[in-house]
Amino acid sequence: MKLSQIGEFGLIARLSRHEPRLADTVVGIGDDCAVIKVKSQKSKVKSNDLLLLMTTDALIEDVHFKRAGSSFFTLGQKALLANISDIAAMGGWPTHALVTLGLPRGLSVKAIDELYRGLNSLARRHRIDIVGGDTVASPKALMISITLLGEVEKKNLVRRSTARPGDLICVTGRFGGPAAKRYSARYPLPVTRLQEARALAKENLATAMIDSSDGLVRSVLEICRASKVGARIFTDKVPRAKGATLDQALYGGEEYELVFTVKPKAKDLKYRVVGEIVGRRAGVKLVDRHGKIKALRSGGYEHFR
Repeated sequence: MKLSQIGEFGLIARLSRHEPRLADTVVGIGDDCAVIKVKSQKSKVKSNDLLLLMTTDALIEDVHFKRAGSSFFTLGQKALLANISDIAAMGGWPTHALVTLGLPRGLSVKAIDELYRGLNSLARRHRIDIVGGDTVASPKALMISITLLGEVEKKNLVRRSTARPGDLICVTGRFGGPAAKRYSARYPLPVTRLQEARALAKENLATAMIDSSDGLVRSVLEICRASKVGARIFTDKVPRAKGATLDQALYGGEEYELVFTVKPKAKDLKYRVVGEIVGRRAGVKLVDRHGKIKALRSGGYEHFR
């Protein structure tokens, strides 16, 4: 069996079968972050009410970006943003980062300086301390891998696995912009959604949440997989970025928006409703403006496919 046959998410499911689980592990493989019980010396929250969040994300040249024409400053920001978005999706806040760089020998020192200038600009904005990492030689491709730590109060933790039939599916922002621009390095960097995510968590509004790095459809599929439910996505309700087609909005990815569910009677909802959660047997389907139910064209972006 080859990786191309099972894909990224099949591989994750396979590896998670071998996952050890200690008493202090709250959430392991299968969500935006791992969650571990922690005793914090700095937080005002009681230690037994605080959880440690851990996430990691990598950007690989010619997979996630093209070096030619790229802004190394923006690339550094994007690498950290991908991790911040995972912390946000759990309802928490970021604290410390480790940065690992795989560097081709011919890369200029100026390019690395710009990369770190971008990293540090976003780190300062969100009070993230870059505390270490590793640098290694890479034969050809540039690689940036960041491990980000964060914290969240136990009562405010939001997971993918807690959506229920009847819940509404909501989103922040607009979708399809990066895909419409062919993921150009010149496309404006998405905004971080930490503030919105913290509000959703603290108000106990979100019943489940994920970030949309792999696209709207993939995000809904992952919530449904974890929660053992189905979904209907209303295609005419999906907010599109300027110039984006419906397919790009549904399947494109790299928006780093929030996709979350709320109870059907949620009041004063200021976010766009794009669907609803249904029973597992109904599966995940699209519904057009005429009410016609349609199958998904694909599952969104997936490595190894």
